[in-house]
Amino acid sequence: MQNIKWHKPPEAPYPVTRDVSEAELAAINLRREWDLGITPIPNLAELLEEKGIKIFSVSLTNIDGLTARARRAEKDEIPVIAVNREDRGERQRFTLARELGHMVMDVSNRVNEEKAAHRFAGAFLMPRDTLWAEIGKHRTSIRSDELLFLKQIFGASVQTVTYRCKDLGIFKRTLFKRLFDEFDRLGWRSPPYKEPDSLPSENPVRFKRLTLRALAEGAISESKAAELLEISVHDLGNCIVRS
Repeated sequence: MQNIKWHKPPEAPYPVTRDVSEAELAAINLRREWDLGITPIPNLAELLEEKGIKIFSVSLTNIDGLTARARRAEKDEIPVIAVNREDRGERQRFTLARELGHMVMDVSNRVNEEKAAHRFAGAFLMPRDTLWAEIGKHRTSIRSDELLFLKQIFGASVQTVTYRCKDLGIFKRTLFKRLFDEFDRLGWRSPPYKEPDSLPSENPVRFKRLTLRALAEGAISESKAAELLEISVHDLGNCIVRS
């Protein structure tokens, strides 16, 4: 099975030396380098896999995700992001974007690295021009159904959308606080973070596609394919189409 080489942006790691707002520029530059424009990303896990980042969906305890690098003999290291399979889709998407930020930014000691990664994630998922077009540049109030509509557009939780609007100055601090007080009251800020209109899980699919391709081309047996995919040979039959 062919591995896609890590498509590391030539300018990465992007420096964040003064404050977290520089993470915004890092997200803009990465979108430009990967030719993503300013439209929302429908499947983030698949995009990252196509750029050479290995995505693993696993059960994690007390964390949403992490970034690592896998060493290979006589080859370049492979960047890896593990995401908690128990989380809802919107939370997984933010985790993937946040960990991508850790991967492509060089944050100085003067800047809070986690806050910079959060700012990067918001900017990468919700480009400012697109968000402005959907919601406007200044708002003094907003209904929950509009926030849920934005959640579906950008694939981000209502809380992430609200933070992004605060970062861009769309929401003043008073509105931001009022909204988060309401999220607290509704229980959205506590585990298991059950906001309405949950998004589907961000499952990595490239490994499955390549395994099924290898099976179809006779490179591996059905038992080996089932082993790799961690399913039974019987269930494997539902994944393939025979002529």
